Amino acid sequence: MAKKPTKKPIPQAVPVAPAAQAKQAAAKSTTLSGTSGNPLLSVKMLCIILGVISFLLYANTLRNGYVMDDVIVLKENTMVQQGFKGIPELLATPHMRGYLVIPNDLYRPLSLVMFAAEYPFFGQSPTGYHFMNVLLFAGCVIMLFLFLNKFFGGKKTAIAFIAALVFAVHPIHTEVVANIKSCDELLCFFLGFLSLNLFVNYMKSGKMLQLVLGVLTLFLAFISKETVIAFLAIIPLLFFFYINEDRKRAIYITAGSAVVFIIFMVIRSHILTEYNANQPAGVEFIDNALSKATGVSKMATEVVVLGMYLKLMFIPHPLLCTYSFNAIHYADLADWRFWLSLLAYGTMIYFAITRFLKDKKDPWAFSIIFYLATLFLFSNLPFLMGAELAERFAFFASVAFCVAVALAAEQWLLKAGASDIMSLKSAKVLAILIPLSLIFGGLTVARNANWKDNITLYKADVANSPEDCRLYHNVASSLAEDVYPTITDTLKKKELDNESLEYLRHALTIYPEYADVHVEMGRVFDRQRKYDSAEYHDVLALQLNPINFTATNNLGSVYLTSGKYPQAIGMFKKALELNPNFKFPYINLARTYVQLKQFDSAVMNYRKMLTFEPNSVEGIQGLGIAFFEGHRYDSAEYYFNQILQRSPDDQTTVAYLSATYFNSKNYPKAVALYKKALAQNPNDINAWSNIGRAYYYSGQYQLAIDAFNKEIQIDPKVGPKDLPGIALSYQKMGDMEMARKYEVVAKQVDPRFKLE
Repeated sequence: MAKKPTKKPIPQAVPVAPAAQAKQAAAKSTTLSGTSGNPLLSVKMLCIILGVISFLLYANTLRNGYVMDDVIVLKENTMVQQGFKGIPELLATPHMRGYLVIPNDLYRPLSLVMFAAEYPFFGQSPTGYHFMNVLLFAGCVIMLFLFLNKFFGGKKTAIAFIAALVFAVHPIHTEVVANIKSCDELLCFFLGFLSLNLFVNYMKSGKMLQLVLGVLTLFLAFISKETVIAFLAIIPLLFFFYINEDRKRAIYITAGSAVVFIIFMVIRSHILTEYNANQPAGVEFIDNALSKATGVSKMATEVVVLGMYLKLMFIPHPLLCTYSFNAIHYADLADWRFWLSLLAYGTMIYFAITRFLKDKKDPWAFSIIFYLATLFLFSNLPFLMGAELAERFAFFASVAFCVAVALAAEQWLLKAGASDIMSLKSAKVLAILIPLSLIFGGLTVARNANWKDNITLYKADVANSPEDCRLYHNVASSLAEDVYPTITDTLKKKELDNESLEYLRHALTIYPEYADVHVEMGRVFDRQRKYDSAEYHDVLALQLNPINFTATNNLGSVYLTSGKYPQAIGMFKKALELNPNFKFPYINLARTYVQLKQFDSAVMNYRKMLTFEPNSVEGIQGLGIAFFEGHRYDSAEYYFNQILQRSPDDQTTVAYLSATYFNSKNYPKAVALYKKALAQNPNDINAWSNIGRAYYYSGQYQLAIDAFNKEIQIDPKVGPKDLPGIALSYQKMGDMEMARKYEVVAKQVDPRFKLE
């Protein structure tokens, strides 16, 4: 009898814990997202690659100095230079308050707070601040990549990488990274995209901490720079249509963003109103020529400017630090630039609308909407900006261009559905991506070098934009104020001033009513001692711009040199009313009061100046001279010694301190310093005269005679003025024969002289 077959047990399914399921899903997602199981191409590794590329591209900016508005936010900002102590004040005051007072200021404290925190470590060296800008930019690129990877659901890491790479190498970003001042833009971008990443995390996980952190970082982006206001339109679009797993969470994200904006605006309004810095902003014609354009011409030129932004996305050359009057010519309805720009934007808008209506998750539509939303604020359409066009204004908008490049690569170069990062090995992709990166990267590195200093930047840009009025002024100003002090040769100084005047005169042929050009001409003429010409241009500058505090101070300086002291004091005080943080009127007031022998007033103004620049040799020396002239020798000695501790061979200070010791009857110290002066210049007849007197009053009569004779030997015309000293020295030594002999000779110099 056959045996029954043994019944084998049916294998039971092994239950998988939810955590294990999540890990499996994550592993699968990681493979789909483009790593292909290759740990060298993980998302983390791609972030590192992007960060390294970004840093290397801008590494040559570490050699650069301060340029343009770096002076305002850092180099001469009195609040920033307080370091950590200045942070509370920076958070509670308008943006420019540490440098100057203006009636229409902004509230952007975060970058200034960052500078203040860095100041104790970096001081006045620009290298550290450039390093932080480069580091921040690398962070921006990484944050953009992480956001785009999440935007595509982790399924198109290759596309996210291409977009971030193009963003990293695009030359239009050089102004933002190479200009220390634009740390505010970098912070705004980094924090803005960090908030988007956190919001996406919240949308996926529902963890309230992600929402709270996203709202907080968005607020920090607002107090960095107002550019992120565009996110008030981007955020609802993103979370109601593109990443819309939970409608309730999308509402929370949108509401939180709106609340943050309202809080920012309330704080901003309160602080600006408190400091009377919330007045309507007037736009200078030289900054934005649209301020004087009207009607059709204004509208057509605005459209042309929008077209120029688009052109710079595709062809980022030439790049300019300023686009002021005459760099962009006015347009009308017959201008081809207007029609080409209008056609381009019309096509973009039509393309975005039709694709969005067809597919509410279409990435092409999102990129175009992102571009339009982030550029709209700077388009001069809602209101006039402080510049007709600026490359920094396109920093956010360039994201859309980079995404479009990546989407185009996906559509036309990658195989259908192939978004794996390994697909970048495709010959077609590399044939486009490598040349593009090399060309854009090369332009970026070259442009960074132009930002070395003001004169390098302005000369490079005026060559590329020879009709820009401001660039001519900027070159001249840099020559006169930055280069001139470094030149020692008198002939070269004269040539430099003449070169400055040539640039300034060229600027006036473009725009004769440019007040700042007249200010600079007045300064050069003052230096050339052509005071009538200096006064003419300073007065003209004030007629064109009555609140120009530099022209006001400079006109006062002309009055001071001309001996018109009351007029000079009036101009200096007016300059301080216009800008209480302007140090030069304090110096000039002090000098004027010294001339009027009002030494207490001189001391007070020198001390005010030193609150802005505590280590100023000019200020400390001036304070010492004011005390010396006021016969307050103990105080004079203190300040002169401060200088000699840092500059032991400062001849002016040595001379004044010697005289201080002499007048306070400290003859041994006076003699020691006169010897030091003579070691520096053995033919200094004043030093021989003074040391002779010091020897006489200290009872060293033979040494006094030797010193006076040396003086006569060096200059037989001037030296004999001390013949009475020789006669008196012999008398003190008891040698009346020689004393009488020299008395006779001394009477030829001073008939009133008579031995004691």
